Amino acid sequence: MADQKDKPRSGERDNRDDTDISPSPRPPVSQSPRLPVSRWALPCRIVFVLLLTVHCLLFTVSCRQDMQDQPRMKPFRSTTFFRDGMSSRPPVTGTVPRGHLRADREFFTGKKSTAGTSAPAGPQTATPPGGSAAQGIAAYPDDLEEFPLPITHDVVKRGKERYDIFCSACHGMTGNGDGMIVRRGFRRAASFHTDSLRQAPVGHYFDAITNGWGAMPSYAAQIPARDRWAIVAYIRALQLSHQNTQSQTGQPQPPASHTATPSSGGHN
Repeated sequence: MADQKDKPRSGERDNRDDTDISPSPRPPVSQSPRLPVSRWALPCRIVFVLLLTVHCLLFTVSCRQDMQDQPRMKPFRSTTFFRDGMSSRPPVTGTVPRGHLRADREFFTGKKSTAGTSAPAGPQTATPPGGSAAQGIAAYPDDLEEFPLPITHDVVKRGKERYDIFCSACHGMTGNGDGMIVRRGFRRAASFHTDSLRQAPVGHYFDAITNGWGAMPSYAAQIPARDRWAIVAYIRALQLSHQNTQSQTGQPQPPASHTATPSSGGHN
């Protein structure tokens, strides 16, 4: 009976092979033991990272060199590096500062290119008794007779501005030599409307501004060369304006006085 029960009936499929198949035996794999984690591991890692960061920063800073900390010679300090003991070195012979080449002799000196080496203008000298002083261009043979630059309205306007600043205190706003300091008792300045100065070449005015003339000091340090020529152009405009005014009114020009005005403190 047991054998009959175990046998499948006719027409039935034996599925025991599909359901009763056991997997192939494999060797058991033991789980790797986990190492014990110390409670100091995380703080040690943080300290290591901080130390590494500080080390990198210190290394970077040590390679940096600011401009205020660079090795340099301070002005007027002595040094043992050079034989003469001076930290400041003189320029090489023949060195020309930028913008000071001054190759155009006529523009920067007011002298003709064919003239000799110009010397600073000295104080005015009186005409010897019985002698006749040269007038006009003949008195200044080395000075330029024409402007070395084109004269435009802007140049004359610039000259008026510079004239009012540097020249009007002595020569007056109209060039009569009656400026404010003259009214306060100082020596009277020359009038631009005398015959001798009307006939003087433009280079004479430039030379006087550059090197000084008589009691007038040099203005080369205060006034650039182009502005000096602009002032001369404005002086020429003042002379022409005054001459036209004299011809229209028919009044002769009063002679310019070279004596000092009384120091009364009031306006004349």
